[in-house]
Amino acid sequence: MTGGRAIRAEILKLLSLPATSFTLFGTLAVSAILATAFARQGVSPVGYTQAGFLVLGVVAVTSEYSGGQLHRTLTAMPRRITLQLAKMAALLVVAVPAAVLTALAGGPWSDVVGASAYLAFTTVFSAAVATVVRWSVPAVAGLLGYYFIVGPLLRDRATFADYLPDAASHDVRSLGGSAVVLGWALVAVGISAITFHRRDA
Repeated sequence: MTGGRAIRAEILKLLSLPATSFTLFGTLAVSAILATAFARQGVSPVGYTQAGFLVLGVVAVTSEYSGGQLHRTLTAMPRRITLQLAKMAALLVVAVPAAVLTALAGGPWSDVVGASAYLAFTTVFSAAVATVVRWSVPAVAGLLGYYFIVGPLLRDRATFADYLPDAASHDVRSLGGSAVVLGWALVAVGISAITFHRRDA
């Protein structure tokens, strides 16, 4: 199976997962509700709706470890690094339109580009982390714990906070913050590909 076919197969697999649809629609609904609630305060709900994209990234990866589906996938595509990159590319294809819709529902037009980029790259980052962790509960707990507890605490106390994965969550108009998240996502994808290549399914 070529890389292009692997990406198409992974996209179809993602769209067939009930958890994926539930997470996407739930995130869109929550974003719309939060946007209405925060409209008068001028607060972007991206910092809250990112939870849905974090979960989406984790579910997209860990769902294959249950029921032996990963073994069937590896039979069709034994080149693990190619498969992992195809998974991340497919997830990005699914996450981008969802991120755009979420950004449109959750804030002004001026925030759409930055918010969409941040949410999409965050989804890929969480999927890469989940690949290394392998289990959904610790992956979700660790990511949510960082993004909603550790990250906010460091934001006002650490000089390096602008270079952390959640750097753009509080200022989605900053494309520099999205670039930082992209950097983290690329590094995480590289680590996940190497990890996936070296260990047993």
